[in-house]
Amino acid sequence: MKRLSRLMLGTAQLGGNYGIANAAGIPSMQKSCELIKYAVSSGIGYFDTAPGYGESEKIIGDCLNKLHLNSRPVIVTKLPSVQRLGFQTEEERKNVVYSSIISSLKNLRLSALEMCLLHDPLDMNYQNGEIIKILSDLKQRQIIHKIGVSVYDPQDIEMYLNLGCFDSIQMPINLFDQRWIREGMLEKLSEKGIEVFARSIYLQGLLVMEPEKLPEKLKQAKKPLERLSEYSKETGISIKELSFLFVRELPGVSKIIIGCETIDQLKENLAMMELPPLRQETIKEIHQLFMDMPINIIDPRRWK
Repeated sequence: MKRLSRLMLGTAQLGGNYGIANAAGIPSMQKSCELIKYAVSSGIGYFDTAPGYGESEKIIGDCLNKLHLNSRPVIVTKLPSVQRLGFQTEEERKNVVYSSIISSLKNLRLSALEMCLLHDPLDMNYQNGEIIKILSDLKQRQIIHKIGVSVYDPQDIEMYLNLGCFDSIQMPINLFDQRWIREGMLEKLSEKGIEVFARSIYLQGLLVMEPEKLPEKLKQAKKPLERLSEYSKETGISIKELSFLFVRELPGVSKIIIGCETIDQLKENLAMMELPPLRQETIKEIHQLFMDMPINIIDPRRWK
């Protein structure tokens, strides 16, 4: 059970067609509740959501409410980008933050948010850190217990560390995206006692796609995926297991976010959590094979 507690259920799939390899689509309310119930009963104690994930927050709140649990999982939600809205006054910006937090509390059926992350790392220094000050005030008032940021680039972490006011951070880590490892970011965060949530461990499904079935916009990923497929055959370890275990073994990773649309997918990830670790030689080979991947492949924002 202790190992399984390192898993966090990603719920973007409950509210939208998330992931390039998503074939199941958005599950029904009943299927979503069955998935949530199975996750909780399996020992998963953290859920990841956001207002930007469709009805995800409300689905989680309604389903958990029906379960009448003695101990609820910790819900990590997010504050949508404030800087993109371009409000001119501090009052407007404060109101939009308060409005989002109140909406999340209502949807999740909570009296306080256990954890709220900035969904947009640019909000860290927007208007001289105004958004952080608002969240810190809400934390002081115990309306939010912990605050953090969801990041995309190594420079985001440099800013994060310089500010020194956060409890947690969420970042993409996978076989192809090793920037955080190469630049020693995980060690720096671990030294400061920061909770690190690893997301996109399958690179939004790209890692498990067949190279010949890639959409035109991702043709440049064909050769790396073929290389990964060959290496999987050489080692006798499936691509999913290589992807999962590579992240699981990284020092400094507190939780691994797994996005699932079905209970079968969840079971598969739960089973992989119990597998023995990869050999050190295998980990070194993975580092060497996929060390310097083009940013257009590892950053899904550029796929569009």
